[in-house]
Amino acid sequence: MTTAAGTKRVSGTLRRMSTPPPVRGRRTRSARWLILIPLVLASVLAACDSTTRAGQGSTSSVPTQLEPGDVVSPSPAPGSAPGTIALARAKIKHIVFVIKENRTFDTLFGRFPGADGTTQGTTCDGSTIPLRHAADSLPDEGHSFFDGITAVNGGRMDCFEPGGYVQYLAADIPNYWAYAQRYALADEFFSSVYGPTGIEHLWTFASQSDRFIDHERPGQFGLGSREFCDDPLETALAFSQTSQQQEQALYQAENEGSRGLTQIRDSLVSRWPCFDVTVLPDLLQRHGISWKEYRGANPWVQPLRMVRHVRFSGMYRNVVREGDFVKDLSAGTLPAVSWLTPAWALSDHPPASICAGENWLVDEMNALMRSRYWSSTAVVVTWDDFGGFYDHVAPPHVDLYGLGPRVPAIIISPWAKRGFIDHQTLEFASVLRFIETIFGLPPMTSRDASANDMLGAFDLRDPPRPPLILRPRTCPPA
Repeated sequence: MTTAAGTKRVSGTLRRMSTPPPVRGRRTRSARWLILIPLVLASVLAACDSTTRAGQGSTSSVPTQLEPGDVVSPSPAPGSAPGTIALARAKIKHIVFVIKENRTFDTLFGRFPGADGTTQGTTCDGSTIPLRHAADSLPDEGHSFFDGITAVNGGRMDCFEPGGYVQYLAADIPNYWAYAQRYALADEFFSSVYGPTGIEHLWTFASQSDRFIDHERPGQFGLGSREFCDDPLETALAFSQTSQQQEQALYQAENEGSRGLTQIRDSLVSRWPCFDVTVLPDLLQRHGISWKEYRGANPWVQPLRMVRHVRFSGMYRNVVREGDFVKDLSAGTLPAVSWLTPAWALSDHPPASICAGENWLVDEMNALMRSRYWSSTAVVVTWDDFGGFYDHVAPPHVDLYGLGPRVPAIIISPWAKRGFIDHQTLEFASVLRFIETIFGLPPMTSRDASANDMLGAFDLRDPPRPPLILRPRTCPPA
């Protein structure tokens, strides 16, 4: 699929390069120039290929800031115009950040009209194969930090697990498509890191992970289950504190795909996943802005249980059951900012039914749209990581952590542009920047400071869009 208005996309390989294109000279009728042109083009293509295969080519193309949390009091990059921000603040009083699991854009929306999708994928051996029709329930493919690096493969996007080359049709997920058609769909939205779930969710609160790149694995559980700050015997993998030169070498290793994994693994240390970093709820509380995390039962999704000062303070009382979201809508007690995640079986994480997960979202959105809050709310729905599934768009390589592979994002709001496809580069930190912009908060790290504020997806001058009440589907048998 191509983008709206025939916008030409930059290829996955070139978007990870910083080498500028060659400058074209004036035309000449001289025959010798006609002979030289193919030679010049050949040398340029050879140089591009050499740079791509070396990752970023040289340390001069490596970003200066590779650890987002090291930036103290970052200044936000320019955002939307002051008039647009003022309108947004007048219309949007509540933001709900919904995070589901383990799907890429091409898996769910690769056939969506006008979006940057595809129906075929490239494999490690260079073959091009069609994306097979996805079943309602699929096997769980590898989606760790290392799996993400392998799949991206320096921007080639060609080393996904064999089972990941699948795709849904509109008829398979009609309500996800209905939201995308009525409201706004982002087709350049990426996960913050290469994976996996536990760490991705931490980035949706902190725009960093205190150098952690994984959640606990077998052998690291301590007392027997994921308890984070409640179990000092637990460990998880993290980058060690290192020099800028060593960070640059690791960045280059990530561009080598699977060939760089040994170097990356050798740089990691095991630490107790209990630490103190600034999270967005800190800023919200400091400014008197209400918030809650509505969290379904899921041992992998407990981000604030990793943050010591949240876990062992009154702040943790704001971490409530997912079912309280609908109750608060009815009671008139919805906070200004909400994080909403379903229980694991309804999260879209394979092998769970994607139909059941879609029905969960329909129930939550129907409740919101029938409530007093619809007219003043913006919802961003996204998926936490790529789940091992294929996507053809290479993520920008902004620091040691990613970005990770592209995931879908739907902006559901009476103020979202109808049927709009947002082609701006976005990630989880963009949702945090959106919240910070609406409520006048400073950024926490270099990631949210430089992120897009997402206001381009909203039409704040026209009348609000009406609710879209959908009917849950009857799901296929398990």
